[in-house]
Amino acid sequence: MGLQLISINGFDEVSGILELVAKLKISWTDENLQRLYTPNYADITEALVPQDDIWLPPVTVYNSVESLKMVGDSSYHVRILPAIGWIQWIPGVITKTSCSVDATYFPFDKQTCDITFTNWGYKESEMNLFSRDVVIDLSLFTQNEQWSLAGSRVSNSSKGGHSFLTFSVSLERQPTWFLLNMVLPIILIGLLTGLVFLMPVDDGERVGYIITAFLTFAFFLDMISSNLPHTSNPMALVVYYLTIMVYLSSASTIVTIFTLRIYDKSTEVPKWLKVLVAVILARYCCPKKQLSDEEMAGWAAPEKKEDKPPEVLAPTENITYRLVGLALDIVFFISFILINLICSIVFLVPLASNGS
Repeated sequence: MGLQLISINGFDEVSGILELVAKLKISWTDENLQRLYTPNYADITEALVPQDDIWLPPVTVYNSVESLKMVGDSSYHVRILPAIGWIQWIPGVITKTSCSVDATYFPFDKQTCDITFTNWGYKESEMNLFSRDVVIDLSLFTQNEQWSLAGSRVSNSSKGGHSFLTFSVSLERQPTWFLLNMVLPIILIGLLTGLVFLMPVDDGERVGYIITAFLTFAFFLDMISSNLPHTSNPMALVVYYLTIMVYLSSASTIVTIFTLRIYDKSTEVPKWLKVLVAVILARYCCPKKQLSDEEMAGWAAPEKKEDKPPEVLAPTENITYRLVGLALDIVFFISFILINLICSIVFLVPLASNGS
């Protein structure tokens, strides 16, 4: 037996079903045909007969997800060489077989699927399926747009007194579409999440901005999950990455609301907090001139006072809660940008390594 692969019609990763179009090349020697051959038929060196007129081996796709029917159709013909009793049968098959999917490195994942045939109803001692090929015949193969064929293998085996012949195909996903439409937008949106702390407080757009980012991550998580098997082991790294991005976006929403409340406080700032804010704003190394709260926060241009030189403030002097909010914005902006970069490197570098 041999398999000539024609095309990969589809691969449903969620259901774990691989659909192939192929031709089987099955040949055997029929001793009865040899005995019937006489010199009277010496001029017949080769003949084509309908497959229903001779005995055929009941070859069946063992791991089919549709039905366990014998391959072939009544419209097919069988080629025979009467002198030596040799018979060749080439039925076409459209198989839908089960395949265990490992989507850990999606969209750089590689899958190996088996198409297993058996001689249904016969023991191995009565009929043995065997292939001299070590790989699948690809002379008629047409490449699939989403999956490329990385290799193939043919193996013979027996189990429970029955003969099995397995054709294995190794598939590699073409990742370009998923990179451009899923992975890269997720990375960019993750970096944009930290920019919420640079938005002006008085515009009132911070909460709407960060909630939009949160909903975007949730949308991408749902879209990627719909293209992957619903299993916990193994789970795709990109799903872990997106889940962490959702959590970070939630944390960023909470922190944004917290900092907005800080800006509106009018009570006295504790001394320890003044010291901390002075360190964050680099007041100890770069003393500030006497400016208003709005000027120090960058919301107003400094006034020119030609008759009086500007006074230099002490590091912890004139620190209000608006400056506390500004210092927190700087800290959280740097923190969330760094966390997003670290998470992107930790989760996406293994994907690229597997793809290369």
